Amino acid sequence: MKVEIKQRALPTGNISLYIEYYEPGFRKKEALGLFLMPETAHGAKKHNKEVMKQAMAIRADRMLHPIDFDKEKEVKEQKKQKTHKEICRYTWLEWCNKYNEWSEECGNNSCMMDHKMLVRRRIEEFLNSMNEPDLRLDKVTTAHISALYDYMREYKNERQCKDNDNHLAGFTLMLFGQTINAIFNKAVRDNVIPFNPVQGLSQLEKFHAPDKHREFLTAEELQRFLAAKPETESEWQVQHAFGFSCMTGLRRSDIFNLKWNNIKSVGDTKVVSIIQQKTKQPVTIPLNDMALSLLPEKTADQQDDFVFHIPKGHDILTKYISRIREKAGIDDKHLSYHCSRHTAATLAITAGAELYSVSKILGHQSIVSTQVYADVVMDAKVETVNLTDGVFV
Repeated sequence: MKVEIKQRALPTGNISLYIEYYEPGFRKKEALGLFLMPETAHGAKKHNKEVMKQAMAIRADRMLHPIDFDKEKEVKEQKKQKTHKEICRYTWLEWCNKYNEWSEECGNNSCMMDHKMLVRRRIEEFLNSMNEPDLRLDKVTTAHISALYDYMREYKNERQCKDNDNHLAGFTLMLFGQTINAIFNKAVRDNVIPFNPVQGLSQLEKFHAPDKHREFLTAEELQRFLAAKPETESEWQVQHAFGFSCMTGLRRSDIFNLKWNNIKSVGDTKVVSIIQQKTKQPVTIPLNDMALSLLPEKTADQQDDFVFHIPKGHDILTKYISRIREKAGIDDKHLSYHCSRHTAATLAITAGAELYSVSKILGHQSIVSTQVYADVVMDAKVETVNLTDGVFV
């Protein structure tokens, strides 16, 4: 039997390593959980050399001690059958409780936990409307999921939803669907149920992300925004915090928690170094002259103080931004604080920055998320080039 190390490119830009076992009439793959980094990444060559060394050692061991795939399959099947006998002790809602407990243990932030608790409440409301409050997890079918999705499409939240006749937004529904899928995937991984009923939905039944324009400021518009004269201290704080985010890509939640001790010197370069509130991952971002100019004045004893003091309420923060936008004469764009992040990515890519570098600055888990901004830049380039179409007729 041939035992070979194979590679598979991932959307993140990394390369996954796996072992392929082959002989006529038989082929089997084994994931190694080992990944090669792009050669452009810092320390990638040393990392990749060590990873390949580990992979070769595993291959050598498999050649000396071949896996008995028939026995492995039999053991897995026995384990699955044994576990499935205990399915009946979970109702759908009880499993939601266990899933939420597990999510909290995994370190999900308060925002995500609030969302998952809300999903659980919506499921409970749906089951009550179907007169099946104690529906067992193993009895949930694709038809139940389809009916739940229809229920959510008709659901109205009159307290929070102001558009679309109080129906939930497309992105809200998409996030709801992703959470439902995750709940059942967890049950399958834990051998609580044999399959995920969500997988049986047709494309028409699933929730899809709506096409959404990512609003951002051009370099000239950002200059006008920062040049607008603020009337109050709060307005000044919002204006400078927004501009700082345009230079660094920091999220609103990170700006709220940014302290002076997060701003450090690395050699001759000033950087902001934080643990992101959303992903809980560290990120270090160099500060250019524009970013440094937007920082408030600091005294020596302010090291543990917050850098910016901006309103935490989304609506009032957006009002401040709209007020400054109007002063700057930017009338054709609706700006929220998150638009600063779009601006940071678009300006960097427009200036010629590599996608990989921009993804690291933004703290994206996958370079696919950053690719969206490259597409935005390309659309702008195409639009600009097309302006000359009628010149040579």
